[in-house]
Amino acid sequence: MKKNKKITAILVGAMISSMLLTGCGKKKEAKETTTAESSIEISPIATMDGSAEDISVLSRDGYVISDLTGEWVEDKYANQKPFCIMINNISDAMPQSGLSQAAVTYEILVEGGITRFLCVFDQYDNIEKLGPIRSARVPYVELAKMYDGLFAHYGWSPTAQEMIEGDSSINSLNGIYLGEIMYYRSDDKPAPHNVFTNSELIASGISNKGYDTQHGSNYEKMFSFNTKDKPLEDGMTANKVSTAFSADRAPYFEYNAEDGKYYRYQYGGPQIDAVTNEQLSYKNVIVMMVEYTSDPDGYYRFVSWHNDGLNAYYFTDGQYKVVKWKMDNGVPKFFNEDGTELKLNPGNTFITVFDYTIPASVIIE
Repeated sequence: MKKNKKITAILVGAMISSMLLTGCGKKKEAKETTTAESSIEISPIATMDGSAEDISVLSRDGYVISDLTGEWVEDKYANQKPFCIMINNISDAMPQSGLSQAAVTYEILVEGGITRFLCVFDQYDNIEKLGPIRSARVPYVELAKMYDGLFAHYGWSPTAQEMIEGDSSINSLNGIYLGEIMYYRSDDKPAPHNVFTNSELIASGISNKGYDTQHGSNYEKMFSFNTKDKPLEDGMTANKVSTAFSADRAPYFEYNAEDGKYYRYQYGGPQIDAVTNEQLSYKNVIVMMVEYTSDPDGYYRFVSWHNDGLNAYYFTDGQYKVVKWKMDNGVPKFFNEDGTELKLNPGNTFITVFDYTIPASVIIE
């Protein structure tokens, strides 16, 4: 995450006054609101060129905007590599623990028609319990590398092992080697669905491997965000979205207008975080259509990240729009019909990486 530049109220006020004098012929005062945390908000400028969206210039001492959520976080997290972890998602793993703290969650197909999650955390020093943790697969390794992240997993497929061992830039935290240094087994689930970790153990594993926790110069942000919640222009109604990977699990999201979030269901009921005992919910939901391929035996699944230009569906605030995704500077980004980058609303995001050959299995109500 690149640290936001601090902008003083005097300089911002002068800049805005100059712009308004030039564009409108008269001066308007900038509205400032100061909170106990020394935050300053300059009111939106609605007179840029008659077509551009309003701009909000924000500054808050001791805080930066998270690259993963678009929300304020303490500046100690500025430029920190995210923590990316493989999470089990079969019925024996339910309920999972700690997933509600993830900034971004990906669901991707693996062998046998099941899915696993890659949960991406921008903050990982306050995790009580996280898991169950499973072994790595190639698409998840690729995503963790795109994030320049620290990648936690317990074991690997042969192709994932080959990829990790052949690329020193992948910050692998493999339970096979780290064992009790970073992971533990609980007694409330059957093996192999009972591997967990927490903040103290995560720090121990990172220290043991000696990984740098700060982003390198080649880091590329994955998302762009609005400065505050903004309804979709020309959005279509989306109170429920189903992504039927399989009939038995049948995951879906339902929109709750009271808090503006999408609540997740699977296996016939709410998906619960065992730590909070609350249902998982998300500000943003994206269904990303991709081409899946398989190894020569037709067993392990891969994602064709460079077969881009396919559709994606963005859901927020009870509405959705169709966008496109493509690789941009080595990472998948989302774009509007006019070619501008999609701006997400601030908050956590769930991304379903879905098979583009079965679009009818994505049902929007």
